[in-house]
Amino acid sequence: MKALKILSYVGKLAGFVAALNAIPFVEPAVGAVIFAAASILKDTVNRIGDLADDGKANQSFRS
Repeated sequence: MKALKILSYVGKLAGFVAALNAIPFVEPAVGAVIFAAASILKDTVNRIGDLADDGKANQSFRS
């Protein structure tokens, strides 16, 4: 699950940098959306993995 952590970190970092208006031709609002999407996607994958792991939402699946 290291891939999920790395991808989430890269997405959040890219979103944060874009939200600071540091990337030319990218609106800060797009950066905020990227950051939020990376966070939501990681949480969703963790919850689906948790349910697929043992059928219970008990946080036994960690990424």
